[in-house]
Amino acid sequence: SMNTVLDDNKKLCLTSGEIISLTPQMRMVFEVEDLSVASPATVSRCGMVYMEPSALGNEPLVQSWIERLPSTFTKEHCDLLKSLMLDYTLPLLTIMRRQCKELSATVDNNVVASHFRLLDCYFFEYIPNEVKTPSAEEM
Repeated sequence: SMNTVLDDNKKLCLTSGEIISLTPQMRMVFEVEDLSVASPATVSRCGMVYMEPSALGNEPLVQSWIERLPSTFTKEHCDLLKSLMLDYTLPLLTIMRRQCKELSATVDNNVVASHFRLLDCYFFEYIPNEVKTPSAEEM
């Protein structure tokens, strides 16, 4: 239970029955999608900041994704991708919401993040590694 971690004993109780004591120097950070299953005890013991996904918007997601692009991408590549995402991807969310039927409900932030993960698959070969670093011609 998370409450056992958050009490004064600072013990992490795993489902296997193993108990791990946290040292005074150790801290735990929990990131949750929502507070729908949080107990009042958990909320009262944690300093929580919860923001509705709609309050954040999608532009910070675009900026964060651009900052995580492979180091082989030039500033021009990054600027072009950012422009394309802001000009086309985000407005397409409106069209998707108005003209498409979803089998399961989604949140705009999750749709955008999934789109970026799909795009990342195409950029895998441009990530430098021990075997190969893409040349300027390949970019």
